[in-house]
Amino acid sequence: MMNKRELIYSIAEKTGYTQSAVRNVLNTFIDTVFEEVRSENKVRIGGLGVFSPILQKPRPVRNPQTMEPLMLAPRSTMKFRAADDLVRKLNKEEE
Repeated sequence: MMNKRELIYSIAEKTGYTQSAVRNVLNTFIDTVFEEVRSENKVRIGGLGVFSPILQKPRPVRNPQTMEPLMLAPRSTMKFRAADDLVRKLNKEEE
């Protein structure tokens, strides 16, 4: 699995930009996606996919130690759906 540092290094090698510049762009990208999704907006990136906000409803759970039933509070999360072109490339349907 590639981590963020390796991704930055790889992009810098392929583009000729410095790792510092790539890190700044990547961090800005992540922050921008986060802010838009937090504002309940979808972020669609052609060729990559869509980041969507999801509100999880409250649901019953159990404390595994005491088996006491509890209600889990509603919370926000994010969903990513890969673009169809990306999935086709991954499955080598399109070269």
